Amino acid sequence: MKRMFAVAAVALAAVLVSSCCSCRKGSPKIANLEADNWRLVEFRGEAVPTDKAVTLTFDAEKKMIYGQAPCNNFFAGYSLFEDAEHNIEISNAGATRKYCPDTEIEDGFTRELTGIKRLKIEGDRLLMLDAEGNLVALLTAVPKTAE
Repeated sequence: MKRMFAVAAVALAAVLVSSCCSCRKGSPKIANLEADNWRLVEFRGEAVPTDKAVTLTFDAEKKMIYGQAPCNNFFAGYSLFEDAEHNIEISNAGATRKYCPDTEIEDGFTRELTGIKRLKIEGDRLLMLDAEGNLVALLTAVPKTAE
């Protein structure tokens, strides 16, 4: 009887610990991540000219990122995590492939989306960091207009 009780207690403890594990997929509150649209202002340390504007939107319901650049549109799936060092996983990024001159910024940004592992919000700025904590992209909030 004691052994059965001990096994049940260990099993219950394992369930409780795994249900509040900080590494499980979750939906952390990253202020305004999905409430605002975002405009890319810096990519890999270089300022992004306003005529090369790249914008993106996080769709909480579909867990998709949608973006627009001067030439192409792009998309990706995402999952949020409760881990401060790795709070987002971006996957299955893709883009339209219209021919336009000078798409270096938008091509580079969409190519590096899946390498983003951490988001950090500071005021109205969204910092996108890689696995080593390097700043990949800096975006500013653009409030969504009422539809």
